[in-house]
Amino acid sequence: MIIDASVASKWILENEPDEDKARILLENHQQGINRIIVPDLLFYEIANTIATKTELTERHLERSLHVIHQANLIIYYPSYEDVLMAGKLAKKYKASVYDMIYAVTAKKYKTILVTADEKFVKKTKFPFVKLLSDYSE
Repeated sequence: MIIDASVASKWILENEPDEDKARILLENHQQGINRIIVPDLLFYEIANTIATKTELTERHLERSLHVIHQANLIIYYPSYEDVLMAGKLAKKYKASVYDMIYAVTAKKYKTILVTADEKFVKKTKFPFVKLLSDYSE
């Protein structure tokens, strides 16, 4: 399974919608029930969210990034071809390349992408993209 930053951020931010579902995904990964694969971009997105979209302190940023790194996620480093495909799909669906790299990674691994981004799900209608609020294992 692939998750994006909209799901991982629920592990570190408080009072988030569906944070319980996101935590279950993490716990299942840590127990070996499922594998969570993420493009390396996820770490930058989490840091950016905390640094620019919250009033959280630098100390909270440090703790949050530590939590994400300690989750032992399987990190995927997108290839040139992956980034090119993400760019083409971003143009086609009028979405960001950042969002599309998660979809491209899911397609490459022949798995699902779980996201909390309703707009992305509605915009793309990819059958392998599941909304966190609707997802159950």
